Amino acid sequence: MSNKETKELNIAPDLILYNGKIITVDEKSTVAEAVAIKAGRFVAVGANDPVLSLASESTKRVNLQGHTVIPGLIDGHFRLLDRATAQKYGANISLSDTVGDILNAVSEATTRIPKGEVITSNSGWFPQMLKEGRDPTKEELDGVAPEHLVILRGEYIYLNSLALKQFNITKDTPQPEYGWIEKDPATGEPTGVLMGDAAKLVGGVHLKFSDEQKSNALLWALQECTKAGITSIREGGISIPDLRFYHQLYRRGELPIRVSAQLSLNMALPIAEILSNFEQFYLNNPIGDRNFQIDRASYIFADDEYNRSNLSTPIYNQRVPQDRVRRFHSTRDGSSEKIEQIVTGMAKLGISGGILAGGDKAIDQVLDILDRANDLYPLSDLRWVISQLFYPKERHLEKMKKLGVVITPMWHHYYYYPALEVYHSKPVAQTMDPFKMLIESGVPVGLGSDVSSIPLNYFAAIYFLHTRNTWKWGPVNPDQGISREQALRLLTINNAYVTFEEKEKGSIEWGKLADLLILSDDIMTVPVEKIPQIKPLVTMINGQVVYQDKDKTNFCFI
Repeated sequence: MSNKETKELNIAPDLILYNGKIITVDEKSTVAEAVAIKAGRFVAVGANDPVLSLASESTKRVNLQGHTVIPGLIDGHFRLLDRATAQKYGANISLSDTVGDILNAVSEATTRIPKGEVITSNSGWFPQMLKEGRDPTKEELDGVAPEHLVILRGEYIYLNSLALKQFNITKDTPQPEYGWIEKDPATGEPTGVLMGDAAKLVGGVHLKFSDEQKSNALLWALQECTKAGITSIREGGISIPDLRFYHQLYRRGELPIRVSAQLSLNMALPIAEILSNFEQFYLNNPIGDRNFQIDRASYIFADDEYNRSNLSTPIYNQRVPQDRVRRFHSTRDGSSEKIEQIVTGMAKLGISGGILAGGDKAIDQVLDILDRANDLYPLSDLRWVISQLFYPKERHLEKMKKLGVVITPMWHHYYYYPALEVYHSKPVAQTMDPFKMLIESGVPVGLGSDVSSIPLNYFAAIYFLHTRNTWKWGPVNPDQGISREQALRLLTINNAYVTFEEKEKGSIEWGKLADLLILSDDIMTVPVEKIPQIKPLVTMINGQVVYQDKDKTNFCFI
């Protein structure tokens, strides 16, 4: 509907933002000056005068003073509840620079957590990222927390001596069927590092939080998301028991941003039980509304962490024995046959899911499975998601398009790049994340974060995608840089497509939900090195302000 038609229908806007630079990310890449909002939706977008002419006496007018406006940002994959609880009630060690930073965070946690209890942490770090190039030792953890059970999360989990004693992990403890207990080759004593399913030896005590803690951490994290410019987030694999914490906020009207969820799947269950659960519990997706919905019914692992990526050129420099690489997590490991049975069973029911596949061989495997399922039950309208995707190749593109696959690679390699270089070699790691190739191919591409730190800087993501410069380690695959607008699209309209919502949000267009940001700088023209310094001054959802930096703005929306 045009501005003229809006006026003729006498729909007086509730709010008009004018005299700005409105980056709409619509199909024509329109840049407007003003936008009008009515009942939580955009009702006019265009030049100042025609949009302002729609105002009545009751319409609030806000002069943007030349500021840039973009659609609200959407994170296509972030395990927010898990990360939030660990960070708020443990040691915040994500994105640490040094071993000393980790030890300081653990020491700080001892002042909040009673003696004798567990100190856990968020993850979001790799030894390769630290200046020392190693993880903290159990002796170092003993030094800062001798009277606590320390169980840090990271690539593996890391225990101090008291925790090893508490859980009776000794030189005589046999290796589990899955995973690996690291032991000193000279003494046979455990180093405190538990890999994969060896973590089950601690009984999951580092993952146990009260309902009150989970609820408080989630609300805090969601509010932090508004400050970072996130208006919608997608939980990339969450259990039904944990999903209720979102649902409780939703029912009380306290959910500050829009949430879409992909449910997790325990692949250790017998195939008959998995398929029976689908028939009993899962409806065709998506289900819910634009504030809270379930968009996928499973999260299947074809491969997993960097040390388990299924590559055509496997080069591993790792601490777990090679014969344990494929026997790491019982709840994630599935044979190709089992994955195919699950996918085919879901396709028969008209259910869509997501599959994690990082290495190029894993992507081959997944696409072949989906192709065979498609021969029986057409998939093109179901938008199966393949996530992570470290190393997609040109050979994958045509089959992706045929199957209607949506891909959600991550931007976290901006931080985590050193781990890929160590595990896969520099020549292989330098081929990662070929965003330019993917976008130019026409395959639908969204973008996840999956960084274990709250809040995140999504403008650093745009900087990385545009320049290909990493946090501290120089450029990676520099020929695959994309434009600023293309990067912005991945975090807006493209991620709306991931959750079947591209007609409802993700761009500033007539009739869409009025989710937007007012920025501190013009993301399209600011010097490239300053892109990560951009801040949201205002975050709006449904045309309502959910965050405003009042120290840096004088906008009055009342």
